[in-house]
Amino acid sequence: MQITQGVSVGLAALRRNKLRSVLTTLGIIIGIAAVVAVVSVGGGAEHLILIEMERVGGAGMIVCFRKEYIRRDDGRYVENTHPEYIEYEDLAFILDNCPSLRVAAAQSGMHRRVSHKHVNQSLQVHGVTPLFQDVNNWYVTKGRFFTEEDMQRADPICLIGSEVHKDLFKMDNPIGKELKIDRKRFTVIGVMEEKGNQMATEGWDNRVIMPLTTMGNRFIGKRKGWIMLFAQAENYEKVEQAVAEIKVAFRQLHEDEKYFDFFTAKEIIKQVGQVSRIVQILLGAVASIALFVGGIGIMNIMLVSVTERTREIGLRKAIGARRTDILTQFLIEAIVLSICGGLIGIFIGSGLATGSGWIISKFMIKDANWPAAVSIQAALVAFCVSAFIGIFFGLYPANKAAGLTPTEALRHD
Repeated sequence: MQITQGVSVGLAALRRNKLRSVLTTLGIIIGIAAVVAVVSVGGGAEHLILIEMERVGGAGMIVCFRKEYIRRDDGRYVENTHPEYIEYEDLAFILDNCPSLRVAAAQSGMHRRVSHKHVNQSLQVHGVTPLFQDVNNWYVTKGRFFTEEDMQRADPICLIGSEVHKDLFKMDNPIGKELKIDRKRFTVIGVMEEKGNQMATEGWDNRVIMPLTTMGNRFIGKRKGWIMLFAQAENYEKVEQAVAEIKVAFRQLHEDEKYFDFFTAKEIIKQVGQVSRIVQILLGAVASIALFVGGIGIMNIMLVSVTERTREIGLRKAIGARRTDILTQFLIEAIVLSICGGLIGIFIGSGLATGSGWIISKFMIKDANWPAAVSIQAALVAFCVSAFIGIFFGLYPANKAAGLTPTEALRHD
């Protein structure tokens, strides 16, 4: 028997018993749909982290800061009493000696009372260096950013986020106007672009930014340990190399890098990816139970079909059909049932994934824009699994049908 004839016979058998065929494939449809939906929605977590990282600078972000506690050889944590701290001057040295870095900036933050006329709020105030915009992918939309000359003079100037612009200045042009930070006067020279309240940028629009030297002179004094370094590697692949170069620079600057911590966005992305894959595997395994149940359903219905068509099998064998022809016919019917269920399941699973992503973004993690893109790999695997189920669970009924002798089959009532 040709494959095309077997497929034609299989489809004809499905059409003759439409309701039974649908009920038979229901387990396959549910299982495949669940697997595709779970894998697609779970994979959205990793994509979401990548998107959020790009909003705050990129996947090549590296943050350096002084440890509060260090781990001793015996495993205990003790307070870090090392006399070395990150200094503003470290920034120039690192930029000169770390070729794998694209850009770097020093930064610090604190809460302060910010007021303009009769409106005052408690806001995050950040002291930064001129390359802050490039490191954090956050740029001025009105006015200007401060320069190296402003840094050297420690000018009393600042930039404000879009929410500060709205709350304190009622969307009036704030350029050149004054606001007070802890009763100290600062001139507004720019407004930062709106970031929105996404996962990684929540609260950014309520920030006030000033030169790092200005913050040091007016709010910090001689206290140490308030500066962190933010850097961007040239690309995602060079993150580890860039961190190694920074550690060498810290050994030259501060005797030993073990007193400092080096956080990378790449570590978070990897951790999220691992957790996401574990969750996908676990949920996919649970969803696969429906596939097993669907396979049993196919086996059951094919056994019924063999019983119903015993005389047909006898007649075909009597006119010359070989064992392999009967085996192929029933095996193809099982595969057709399974693949039809798989294709329908992939279609439904894709719809569930898209709908779930919308529900997550709309009601659970608002404004997250969960990218529940349908996983092509999951769809391909699901399709192959559905075909395998048809072969595996259809083999026994097909083999039973092929094993009937013509006389035995023809005597069957």
